[in-house]
Amino acid sequence: MGVLKSVNELFEYLFYILYIILFYISLKRCFYRDGYGKVRLFFLSLITNPLFVFCGSAFFSTIIVFTRAKSDLGVQAFGNLNLATDQFYGSLIVLITSILSIVLIMPISYLMGKFLKAYNKSMVMFVYIMFSVIIALVDSGNRGSQLPQAAGWLMQISYDISHIVGVITVCLLYLLIMQALSKLSDRRRHMNWKLFLIAPTIFIIVYSILDYYTDSFCSSDANVVVKILSYVICLLFIWAFYVIINNIKATDDAIKAKDEVKTLSVEVMEALAHTIDAKDEYTRGHSVRVAKYSKMLADRLGLSSDECENVYYMALLHDIGKIGVPNEIINSTSRLTDHEYAVIKTHPGVGYDILAEIKSRPDLSIGARWHHERFDGKGYPDGKKGEEIPFFARIIAVADSYDAMTSNRSYRKYLSQDKVRSEIENNAGTQFDPDVAKCMLEIIDQDIDYTLHE
Repeated sequence: MGVLKSVNELFEYLFYILYIILFYISLKRCFYRDGYGKVRLFFLSLITNPLFVFCGSAFFSTIIVFTRAKSDLGVQAFGNLNLATDQFYGSLIVLITSILSIVLIMPISYLMGKFLKAYNKSMVMFVYIMFSVIIALVDSGNRGSQLPQAAGWLMQISYDISHIVGVITVCLLYLLIMQALSKLSDRRRHMNWKLFLIAPTIFIIVYSILDYYTDSFCSSDANVVVKILSYVICLLFIWAFYVIINNIKATDDAIKAKDEVKTLSVEVMEALAHTIDAKDEYTRGHSVRVAKYSKMLADRLGLSSDECENVYYMALLHDIGKIGVPNEIINSTSRLTDHEYAVIKTHPGVGYDILAEIKSRPDLSIGARWHHERFDGKGYPDGKKGEEIPFFARIIAVADSYDAMTSNRSYRKYLSQDKVRSEIENNAGTQFDPDVAKCMLEIIDQDIDYTLHE
């Protein structure tokens, strides 16, 4: 028995040292920001440590019960009362301690999250609660040092291994959860981390009560079973949260990679659009501006954010077919001949054929082929009219014409805002979709300083 007790004391000291160090490292690794003093953070982690909060809760709950018992039984009767073994008051102390510790941990951890300027304060609370679970498990083993010599050997061993398992558990908590959590703590997430707090919080209260009752009023075997099952549940918590946190990180990484690919795709499309526009010194930036105006129109027309982005990409590449038009025709300063105009009119079809090869985004070809169709059916290349023309193409047609009128050309300066407004208003229902034209007029009317031009 003496050897078992010595082993227990050795691992008890090891547990508490490891516990304090790993709790501090967890806060530092997950939430530390430059500019905070590490020494100050260490002392704050000591003061707010669940270990000390748990001990303080036990002290105050004992005082509360002590005061209540004294008033109920009287001083003389109370002198014969043994709080450690009394069934009612002993269970009351355990219940108050577990609830009080949780009640204190919540605001303390929240305030610590504010001090550390954590992106999600519930993540800080989760760290505190998980360390509280381990303290609740290990603290019950302290009663082993007060066991009578007649206590069963199974009970004695269960108390002796409590801190050994505690050392292993707190190490697993840090290695599996805290290291994984540190990879998420610097990201702004909208996930409800409070859901992570419910199960371990309930566990602390239920375990504290079951442990006390089986230890005080049942057989030693029942208490050992409760301890084993509780440690198993704690390890399941650790494993489940480890899997969940890593899945969240994997999802974040996938989203980040997708966003990077998306950004790269946009940059490639913009570079390609600039290359096409560069064929004519008077159309530099034309495609980007048309894309910008198209997105503004789509948003005003009530399209979703995804649809607004799609029309932006279509508009970026609407003139890609001009890559097949000779430079001398594009840069001609004189009136185009019938042959030259016929060549110009081929660019929607050429653009459609190029973009149709992008199997993952077949919709990109819509703007390229039909942005020169007219609402009255007199456009090209297919002579579509009205709603036969894809809606996104009708949006791009208005944006394209607006930019053409508000940009400088070799033969004229950009038109006045009144003239541009008049042209769009007069051609609504003939060249332009009337609904899209109406939105363009609203945008023009709001552009009081006429900033929307080249």
